[in-house]
Amino acid sequence: MKFIGISATLSFIAVPGLSAQQNLPVMKGKKVVASVNGEPVTLDEFNRELAVLQEGMGKGKKVGKDDRSALLNRLINTRLIVQEGKRMGLDELPEIKKMVDVFSRVTLREELMERYLRNIKADEKEVDRIYKSSTQEWRVTSVFFEKEEGAKAFAKALESGKPFNDLAKKFLSEKTAARVEEGEYLRVKEIDPKIVEVVSKVKVGSISPIVPFKSGFVILKLEDIRYSEDPEVLQQARREALKNKKFNSLNDYKDALIKKYVTIRQEVLKQIDYESKEPGFDNLLKEKRVIADIKGEEPVTVGDLTEYLRQQFYHGVQRAIEGKKLNSKKDSSLDEMLFKRVFRKEALRLGLDKTENYQNKVRNYENSVIFGAFVKKVIVPDVKLSEEEVKAYYQKHIEEYKLPEMVKMNSLVFNKREDAEVAIEKLRKGTEFQWLSANAEGKVDKNTQGILMLDGKLMTTKDLPEGVQKAISGVKEGQVRFYASPEGFFYVLAIENVLSSKPQPYEEVKGMVTQRVFDEKVKKAIEDYADKLRAASDVKVYLKN
Repeated sequence: MKFIGISATLSFIAVPGLSAQQNLPVMKGKKVVASVNGEPVTLDEFNRELAVLQEGMGKGKKVGKDDRSALLNRLINTRLIVQEGKRMGLDELPEIKKMVDVFSRVTLREELMERYLRNIKADEKEVDRIYKSSTQEWRVTSVFFEKEEGAKAFAKALESGKPFNDLAKKFLSEKTAARVEEGEYLRVKEIDPKIVEVVSKVKVGSISPIVPFKSGFVILKLEDIRYSEDPEVLQQARREALKNKKFNSLNDYKDALIKKYVTIRQEVLKQIDYESKEPGFDNLLKEKRVIADIKGEEPVTVGDLTEYLRQQFYHGVQRAIEGKKLNSKKDSSLDEMLFKRVFRKEALRLGLDKTENYQNKVRNYENSVIFGAFVKKVIVPDVKLSEEEVKAYYQKHIEEYKLPEMVKMNSLVFNKREDAEVAIEKLRKGTEFQWLSANAEGKVDKNTQGILMLDGKLMTTKDLPEGVQKAISGVKEGQVRFYASPEGFFYVLAIENVLSSKPQPYEEVKGMVTQRVFDEKVKKAIEDYADKLRAASDVKVYLKN
């Protein structure tokens, strides 16, 4: 069966957390850093959140004592709010139950996929194939013609056995050929797909048939094939090969589970016609005929499949019926339904619903949903904002709402300092930049690796290299500055325009400021509410320092 509906993304964070060597109490076999009305906050949970916090801080920064303290306080406050939400019965609301049920089903499938894919490795032959296709280079000599008659004449001349390159030069000198490009190595991925399609069918030393283009015609000779070395591309090839292997393995696993648990009644499936006026889509929604029997489970009926299809078309089923789209979706939709059912069945058989990892994920999700519902129903209605508050916040934080300084400039790059200094002197004496750009001696080719090209585009100053920022500090329109790069190049920077940093008008950022003030007030209201709950609760903190 065709693979549909399966996706698996595995990510792991390896960030050192708090040492478990502290003299922490143990509850249900787990070290705990705090307890809230008898409910533990475990060391494992704290360290997981600590890892996320550390990752969000970026390289070079470490979580400090105050950050750890704030994290623990947040975890305790969350427990208090969730417990209060449960006392209010938020966990019994139908919409909350539905969200948790959907999450738990998806997560259980993902647990099974993660377990199955854990030991899958990339096929080294596939890695090599992908790597070679990405690094393959062709050395091609091309002869271009404006008219097909010229290309045909060249092809006929080749039949006499004369060397390709000699004929190319002859046709070029006679102006029958428009131009000749002699072999440079080019990555196949960078060559026009039309040429790739033709040349891939010829052997090294062979000549292609005439390839037509909008602007003319070309005949090519494949001189050589080689493979460049690129460690980064090799790693990418390995990732792609592993992804393909997992995809195919998971697809095979799904088919095996369907074969194990399901019997599909093909005759019933074939009889369903969603695009016929009879019996009609609405009647098929009520149809109880069985399409697929699942061992030990409720079968999939025509009505089930019809309802599933209805949910896939957000713009209405009638439009899909008129567009003749439904019948073609029958098989794939049934496949998706069976995938969900058999993966859940197999996961339950293996007891994955009883694992600590799964139960933690579901519990944490449920708590997050209850917390969000509590904030929406209890906290938010009491949070009020005034225009004066928003304006006052804007004024106090006006530096945060400044447009950055921007600069537009052109550059000339030289290998020698003295050449750059001569160019600067000429510009300051009135020489036009465009003329100098075309005629300056010692100028570095714009395609040279490692140079910074500044070609008159408006750029944010802070996005420029630090050395350039220093070189143009305080610059004004029309001025010229010198910059020596760490790579050994010497730049002439001609400034066209400078836009100074300035605050954005209040009306332009009012919405953004209002949201920020509101979020801060909500956060403060949550903390105040949690403080009241904490005063009336049994909260113990075991974490030292």
